[in-house]
Amino acid sequence: MTKSLWQSYENRATLLKSLVKHSTVTNSKGELTFFKFVKQLLLQLKYFQAHPSHIFLETTEDDKEAVLAFYQAPKSTKTIVLISHYDTVDVEDYGSFSEYAFDPDALRTAFLKNSSYITVDALKDLKDDTYLFGRGVMDMKAGLMLHLSLIELASIEGWDINLILVTVPDEEVNSSGMRQAVKAIADLKQRYQLDIQLHLNSEPTFQQASADEHHYIYSGSIGKIMPGVLCYGKETHVGNPLDGLSSNYMMSYINQAIEYQRLFKETFEKETTPLPVSLMTRDIKQTYDVQTPFRTASLYNMFLFQQQPGELYRQFIDTVIRATERCESDWLSVLEDEGVDFDKKIKVLTFEQLKQYAIQQHGETIVSRAIQEVLQQTKECHLQSIYVTDKLMQMCRNIAPAVVTFFTTPYYPAVNSSYNENIEQSIELVRNTLQDEFQRKSERVHYFNGISDSSYLNFDGDMSQMKVYAQNTPNFNETYTIPFEDIQRISAPVLLCGPIGKDAHQVSERVHKQSAFMEMPRVLEVVIKSFI
Repeated sequence: MTKSLWQSYENRATLLKSLVKHSTVTNSKGELTFFKFVKQLLLQLKYFQAHPSHIFLETTEDDKEAVLAFYQAPKSTKTIVLISHYDTVDVEDYGSFSEYAFDPDALRTAFLKNSSYITVDALKDLKDDTYLFGRGVMDMKAGLMLHLSLIELASIEGWDINLILVTVPDEEVNSSGMRQAVKAIADLKQRYQLDIQLHLNSEPTFQQASADEHHYIYSGSIGKIMPGVLCYGKETHVGNPLDGLSSNYMMSYINQAIEYQRLFKETFEKETTPLPVSLMTRDIKQTYDVQTPFRTASLYNMFLFQQQPGELYRQFIDTVIRATERCESDWLSVLEDEGVDFDKKIKVLTFEQLKQYAIQQHGETIVSRAIQEVLQQTKECHLQSIYVTDKLMQMCRNIAPAVVTFFTTPYYPAVNSSYNENIEQSIELVRNTLQDEFQRKSERVHYFNGISDSSYLNFDGDMSQMKVYAQNTPNFNETYTIPFEDIQRISAPVLLCGPIGKDAHQVSERVHKQSAFMEMPRVLEVVIKSFI
């Protein structure tokens, strides 16, 4: 019998702590080097020592590395893909404790000495020593730990099912890692004629209440899309405000019409999407002076269950039109009261319409060159849509005042595998195993609401809806792509099943020890073996 590395409670705990101690904040140096550590861990296993070519590195569009490790079954073509991400959010919220954020043992000692940073509930979990605290322990290095343990066990016992371990960077920002890994999974599938049965993501559970220690299993993942607006008014001196039109004034009507608007809420079974909010609203003047703002942008976070981009965009545009009409009516009333003439209406355009107008006025070569210049000068993907739209409006000032709608990145399609036969059987296995062996209750949720890379693993939508998204996202297929064809090639049911966690992206982020080191290893083993 081959000696195991990660098959006991203690060894899994040690593994997780070693993963956490390697800081991997998104876009940090640690994120860029973590793939080497994962590869070293994999090469400790005899299977990968004998098959080093079964470890693959995939370079993302932003020069990071996704890691894939392929355990090949003796005979079967059936395959399960194990999904995790290794980047984390920053640790600024830890304040004076930030030096301990990646060291769970040191952080516990620090919190016990000074618990002012954490809640009463978190302090109880800390003192009881039932949870492990630290940045990334929950979201989601515990998932990677579980998958390393599983692929080791499969290689020791010779499971007759293929496993592809996939761990990626950048899930917390643009998912460049998963979008790149999809292509590699598709290539593996074709090369080895694999039959992908399941994409198993071990994101942690999102507890429904602070004292809740039920387990949750998710048969889908919520979609996220980000429509935006650029209001382009007319500049003037603050001493003559009625000679212009403030873009901030225009945007105030649109914000009120969209933020917390129930019109955009979706329901599936008893679950509902969170209401939309603005993730960013700002005028894009670069300096302070007494010129009124005349270019203001806002980006809106919207969640999706079954609605497609084209359907949502139509709804979004209609809402913006109504808000703009109210703005125009109120503005005209102000001008009338002040005895000032105003002979222009506020136009509402889509980005696609603005681009076509710009091409008519200046020619496709000049417009394409202008777009490329902006994309090269703007590093952040989510800002590229704003500045491309702004550039085209500057080239077409004659149509101002105007409101232009667009999409910005990233986009996470919603996925839902509820009521798929294999998924339903897996959910029952999870419930029964947890109840029978650990006396823990597990409940199904249809949509994981933390947003996840599972969005890129099962696409059965309408590609015409994606065309609407592509045509109105200024950087799409330039600096940002979604490989829809590859996603269709690897599409299979998704299941999110991971350890119990609390307070993702908070100082009190923590993972339940028993759940992570004993319960989930057994549960995931049972689920995977059910496909053999």
